[in-house]
Amino acid sequence: MKILPRLAALPLLAACGGLEPVAAPPIMNDPACRAEATRGPERDAARASNFTNQTQVRFLQNQENEAERRLYNDCLRRRGLPTPGGVEAVQRS
Repeated sequence: MKILPRLAALPLLAACGGLEPVAAPPIMNDPACRAEATRGPERDAARASNFTNQTQVRFLQNQENEAERRLYNDCLRRRGLPTPGGVEAVQRS
């Protein structure tokens, strides 16, 4: 009968580990492109979220960071500057 309390605790443990990690915001060294990326209309989704729902906050923050990274890289490409190198950011689905 000692297995019953352990089985009862499984749903509680499953509920605790589901938060998605937040991707780091992009490193933006070019001032003109940084200003353009931070003014983007799709950047403000996380500010309008429900702060009591941390899953939603993290999801929207990841979307905001991805949009900011994309806007910054698009600006650099339009100006003929190289985009930051390295490994591409993980795309969460």
